[in-house]
Amino acid sequence: MLLKETVAQAWSAIAAHRFRAGLTVLGIAWGILTVASMMAYGNGFHRAMFAGFSNAFSNGVAVIYGGQTSMQAGGERAGRRVFLKRADIEPLTHLGLVKHVSPELFESLPLTFGTRATSAGVRGVAPEYGLMRTETPSDGRFINAEDVERRRRVAFLGTDVARKLFGNSPAVGQTVRIKGLSFEVVGVLTDKAQLSSYFWPDRMSVFIPHSVTEQLFHQDYLDTIVVQTIAPAFHERGMRQVRAVLAERHRFDARDERALSVHDSAEMRRIFGGMTMGLKLVLVFIGTLTLMIGGVGVMNIMLVSVTERTREIGVRKALGARRRHILTQFLLEGLVITGLGGAVGLLLVMATGWLPFDPIVAIAVAVNILWSGAHLVFRSVSGLMDYADPARTARVTAAVEPFSRLLGFHHHGLRVRHTGNRTLVEIHLLFPFSLTLGDAHRRATVLEAHVANALGEEVEVITHLESLEDHAAVHGPEH
Repeated sequence: MLLKETVAQAWSAIAAHRFRAGLTVLGIAWGILTVASMMAYGNGFHRAMFAGFSNAFSNGVAVIYGGQTSMQAGGERAGRRVFLKRADIEPLTHLGLVKHVSPELFESLPLTFGTRATSAGVRGVAPEYGLMRTETPSDGRFINAEDVERRRRVAFLGTDVARKLFGNSPAVGQTVRIKGLSFEVVGVLTDKAQLSSYFWPDRMSVFIPHSVTEQLFHQDYLDTIVVQTIAPAFHERGMRQVRAVLAERHRFDARDERALSVHDSAEMRRIFGGMTMGLKLVLVFIGTLTLMIGGVGVMNIMLVSVTERTREIGVRKALGARRRHILTQFLLEGLVITGLGGAVGLLLVMATGWLPFDPIVAIAVAVNILWSGAHLVFRSVSGLMDYADPARTARVTAAVEPFSRLLGFHHHGLRVRHTGNRTLVEIHLLFPFSLTLGDAHRRATVLEAHVANALGEEVEVITHLESLEDHAAVHGPEH
């Protein structure tokens, strides 16, 4: 019953100052919406970056180029070029930590279909290449092992190449000419977002079996070898195995970093992850500053509220109200305001999540609704902390004013300082000419004991006495 009455009184106090409480609720709601939106955009950017990167390389993929030695090894001089060969593929497939291996040869060549012509990057690869580079067909299939073994002239077209040659017509089953040779189209790449590529984006490339590249251009070395390790946990060990095999075959020191140039997707993921995490932290910091402004507003409103109701608190104390009852009322007011602000902010976040944003951003906003709910609890606790000091000051005032008047003093000033759990109270009292200085000191001692007992906590009370006559002589009778 007492709690119900306390809640009703807290709500009545808020309703009496609707405009002031409403502005505070709006500040907290806007802060929560800002933080959630900032995190949503940060998460959306993070997911978009990694989605685009994953469309270019699966986990644990590395593209290896031949480089130039910088160390002497095996009787060979430094500065020698390293050319990767087709014969290097077979030993790499037998490594225990390597999952897929594919050779790659590429050249920019002309393509024609009827009267239409274009140019594209033609890549000679193995079937495993499609798995490592996420070459998902929207129609047809990627090249397979039988195509490589039988040296079939088949082609898998990138999205832009198919659009330039065929428009909106089906491409699978048609025959295109690459540098004058006929190739059957067996598949078309799905339209995908891609943030990382080398030489040509996949949508502007044509993929053919590496066994037929000699019919288009003669090249006795590979441009790259694409490998994938069995798992991210074994990626570094797997790449050391690959480097050791190639070092043995091409007679260079395995510690020579310049002998091979490696485009490592695991390293790129770490770099992208650091960039996006930094951006997310900056966005959250900006949103948190906005939310802190709402917290400052709560604290200021409560300070004004307590100051305006000092006499009310004194009357409640005089009528027997315990300090925990008075404190509970102010705490409930803070909880209601911060709770309403959090609820409104949460509803705004939920409403924003249904707006026609980019799907990745919308998903990120929806995920952060849960985070906003947790933040609502945090803001409520923060509101309690914001209100603690003003409420404690009001309790001190309520304990001093009525009793000082009963003792014959004129309460002229009060200063309260809080340091952790310790409270320092300085009281400036004016005593009338009817009291001697000794009587005033004895009564001040009684007041100090009363204040310390009323607060029931670690309190140090200091009284400063001054007679009314002396005060009037210094400051004038109107003071």
